[in-house]
Amino acid sequence: MIQVFTPLFILLGAAVVTVVVDPLFRRVGFREGSGIFASIAFFFALLFLGVEALKPPKVIAYRIFGSESPLTASLKLDPLSLYLSMIFCGIGLAASIYSIRYMILERETGLDRYYLLLLTLIAGMMGVTLANDFFTLYVFWELMAISSYSLVSFRKWSWEAVEAGFKYLLMSSIGSLMALLGIALLYGLTGSLGFDALQASLSSGKGLAADLSLALIIMGFGVTAAIVPFHSWLPDAHPAAPTPISAVLSGVVIKTGVYAMLWSLFKVFSPSLYGFGTVLIGIGVLTMTFANIVVVMQSDVKRFLAYSSIANIGYIITGIGLAAYVMRNYPSEIGVAMLALTGALFHILNHALGKGLAFLCAGCYIVRAESRDLSELEGIGASMPATTSAFGIGLLNLAGVPPLSGFWSKLFIISAGLAIPSDGVMLTATAIFILNSVLAAGYYLWLFQRLAFKKKAQGNSRIKEAPMLMLIPLIILAAACILITIMLNPVLQFIQTALEVVLG
Repeated sequence: MIQVFTPLFILLGAAVVTVVVDPLFRRVGFREGSGIFASIAFFFALLFLGVEALKPPKVIAYRIFGSESPLTASLKLDPLSLYLSMIFCGIGLAASIYSIRYMILERETGLDRYYLLLLTLIAGMMGVTLANDFFTLYVFWELMAISSYSLVSFRKWSWEAVEAGFKYLLMSSIGSLMALLGIALLYGLTGSLGFDALQASLSSGKGLAADLSLALIIMGFGVTAAIVPFHSWLPDAHPAAPTPISAVLSGVVIKTGVYAMLWSLFKVFSPSLYGFGTVLIGIGVLTMTFANIVVVMQSDVKRFLAYSSIANIGYIITGIGLAAYVMRNYPSEIGVAMLALTGALFHILNHALGKGLAFLCAGCYIVRAESRDLSELEGIGASMPATTSAFGIGLLNLAGVPPLSGFWSKLFIISAGLAIPSDGVMLTATAIFILNSVLAAGYYLWLFQRLAFKKKAQGNSRIKEAPMLMLIPLIILAAACILITIMLNPVLQFIQTALEVVLG
């Protein structure tokens, strides 16, 4: 058990040690020490996960405490949790390396608390994917939530950060309470919080109470996933938070909400029995359409990227909804459901890499130009060629330009939606999906053209390239976008293995 869950222990242990060693680093004038220490912890955690991913697929469950009591806490390791944990830890590593220089350039203080919160944030997200019951999941969920609230409002001297943090705290707390009420209803119905026990108990349906629990879980976890209409905290949180935290929020935190919804709905509630596919399709279509309309109205580059993240959550939720819809209405077409889920899970990876990269590049522009306004960032790319090259790769991947991997994840979802042309719901949702994808590709390319090729805004002529420590994570993430495209088959094979866990 210790060997399997070593990454979680590394991050939580490093979070505690960071608070102790940071005063020692500051005493000798080594402000970068805490960031380097946190980055080393992320690297070794990711290394252990990578080694585990190379082993034959397996499912391991471990009971933390208690015997067979309903409130027993337990952990699991399966290909899906491994897949998501690697994404979370990878983006955490990139944000940590980036922060070493960024936080000093921004003259931020309290670096011991910053890296403590960053480590516990990623550990909380990993814990959510490793949880084998709702009790353990909720404990790690709250660890993630508290860390993210604090990081959004980290710049406590800024009213913008305090307001955004309070809004996020309020909305996410309400969402967490709704999810908790849904979990409590499940416990009252079944007498257990273990996923396997809940799945067995709900296999024949539990009436109105189970339906209410299902609705509460979708809404509760949907707040963190930033689905419309529970999305409004995200565009406010991004501009207020330090840029590396914006990358983590958009890249992986909202994906934790998606995972919690996916796991709860497919492992606890049977899609063929409860019929929530249509609801998820509606939520996904509404989310992507609203966000793609609003994004073109933004003048702040971080709010621009934030709304596009909401749109991408709509793509992912639509893929999950199509899979659930097919499993209920066309049980013989399980291949179509798997294709839709493959696209959704693959898009989680593509969006995490592309949007994490885009936010970190935007942070480089903001540091040099000292502005988030798009009109003041025009033409800045000519002065920062390395940053702009990485930015272009990230935006092209997000736009779904072939042959980059972002194209394939969207294509899988579209192919699944068109697989049964006689179904009006699937056909309509797919048509809207295609229109939104074309619109998104247009504004991503427009954004890149505006920052990279337009005439320089006044004051941008003396701007120089970002520091090397901020460029390193950009190079790594850009290389990952290209590498995944080249190694498409092994990545999809791993995702197929993860799908077997979801679909049983």
